[in-house]
Amino acid sequence: MGLLEFEEWTNQPNLFFSEKYRLCSKIYGLTPGQRRICRKHKDHMPAVGRGVRQGITECQYQFRDRRWNCTVTEDETVFGPLTLIASRETAFTYAITAAGVSLAVGRACRDGRLASCGCSRAGRPRTLHKDWVWGGCGDNLEYGYK
Repeated sequence: MGLLEFEEWTNQPNLFFSEKYRLCSKIYGLTPGQRRICRKHKDHMPAVGRGVRQGITECQYQFRDRRWNCTVTEDETVFGPLTLIASRETAFTYAITAAGVSLAVGRACRDGRLASCGCSRAGRPRTLHKDWVWGGCGDNLEYGYK
């Protein structure tokens, strides 16, 4: 089982929390600290899966015309042996994936899908066009970054 299966947790409403707890132990590539976070915040994991997918999509877009184009593998490592190499590509892969996860968790907060957070407390964005009405509920990027 790999990171991309997090998204599927929401599609399995009959999956009990105890089963989800065990799933955190089976996910390939998580550090012990990440496993603890997975167990503690099981409800966040579908957003994490969405964020990983968003990061991969953006990575593939940014490198679309290059020899290496952020190719993913069919196994649970997602990026295959690339992550074992200290390279610019590996660094970019980690950074864009982390950004995708932060954004997806922040949006899940905004949408009310997570009990532990809500909308951002930030005011109207200065760059928002004056004709647009600010609803007052933005992505909680501060929470997503944590």
